[in-house]
Amino acid sequence: MLVVTRLTFLKTSRNKLNFFSRFFGSRKKQRCFIDKGQELYRSEEEKQTLVQQLKEKARELGMGPVTITSAKPSQRLPKFLKWIEEGRHGEMHYLAREDRLERRRDLQKVLPGVQSIIVCSLFFWPGRRGFTAIREDPTRGDISCYAWGRDYHDIFCDKLQKLAEFALDKAGGQGKWYVDTGALMERDLGERSGLGFIGKNTMLIHPRLGSGFFLGEILTTLSLPVDSAPKKMVGCGKCRRCQASCPTGALDEDYRMDARKCISYLTIELKGSIPVELRPLMRNKIYGCDICQQVCPWNKFDWQESIGKSPLFGSPDPEVTTPKLIELIQMSEEDFRKRFEKTAIQRIGHSRLLRNVAVALGNSGDVTVLPVLKKLLNSGQDSLVAEHLKWAIDQLENSAQNDQNSSSLVTNSH
Repeated sequence: MLVVTRLTFLKTSRNKLNFFSRFFGSRKKQRCFIDKGQELYRSEEEKQTLVQQLKEKARELGMGPVTITSAKPSQRLPKFLKWIEEGRHGEMHYLAREDRLERRRDLQKVLPGVQSIIVCSLFFWPGRRGFTAIREDPTRGDISCYAWGRDYHDIFCDKLQKLAEFALDKAGGQGKWYVDTGALMERDLGERSGLGFIGKNTMLIHPRLGSGFFLGEILTTLSLPVDSAPKKMVGCGKCRRCQASCPTGALDEDYRMDARKCISYLTIELKGSIPVELRPLMRNKIYGCDICQQVCPWNKFDWQESIGKSPLFGSPDPEVTTPKLIELIQMSEEDFRKRFEKTAIQRIGHSRLLRNVAVALGNSGDVTVLPVLKKLLNSGQDSLVAEHLKWAIDQLENSAQNDQNSSSLVTNSH
């Protein structure tokens, strides 16, 4: 399938990025909040014009489709609370914090006087031909395509700030924006405003443009006309490709994920040891996982204007998308900082990345790396890295022994 619509809204802004990580405490709060005073009185016709201007501005900023919804509570909140109660969020304890749950229940606690939410999208998916065979090379680490460039928080927050300033300069009022950092039911907001439907892989899926986009929201005290989902929104139907393809079985129920088994969770959110029984299933994934999106029929297309390229990151070098594992495992902390500065990968730190790389090396079957792994193990690594290095060494030695035994059997049979 080829997307033939003009996708000029996917072109990235060339403006200088403001790096979110520089702001802390009150400065961080100030950066994601804007106050333009009392809302200017507008007729319904004027509000409609403002929304159209806002959506056009979003396209100019390089965003994807933008929709508007109200600040009413999410209908999916009870299911989310049950998910938390079952412990499926794993070590993401912040999701279960009572103050964050209260904000999900009532968005007035996020922004007093909030009336409307501007739901924004930013596409990163490289398309069907953006994934090359090199990803299957077991000696290379597979990095999720959303992390092929600068940290999306920095990129998207800059765009959301500009869009919020544009709207409030025209209409007054207050605004606050988030890129998956706020206690919001983001996918629900996107679904009820008609941006897409939630699939069996739990992703929000746009019916023409797939699921490869980030979500950002601007909460505002402005009263804006809302968009609504079509009465007959398309969906997954009987398709179960994402569930059948998930190596760890994280998508064990329709429209629900057990984060504790998800490779993205295991490589990014989990701070401790990766469960031993899941390590062989992770293959060469070292940061995130794209499998459930790659197999999804809604993502089986190429961007017309940039075939095989990410609309956000272009065509990165293979050393960015699939770096050599043997080089990564030997990185010092300083090497790590230099290589992954201002990327999403930086957030997990040196130790957790080496943990992930050790698991991938253990799955590689490449016994030539054993001397390097043993040297590293004896060099005083921290306990987390050492544990996974030891596992990798055992895996490779067992693999070598099995190969030797198989060769002996073949020789003896002759």
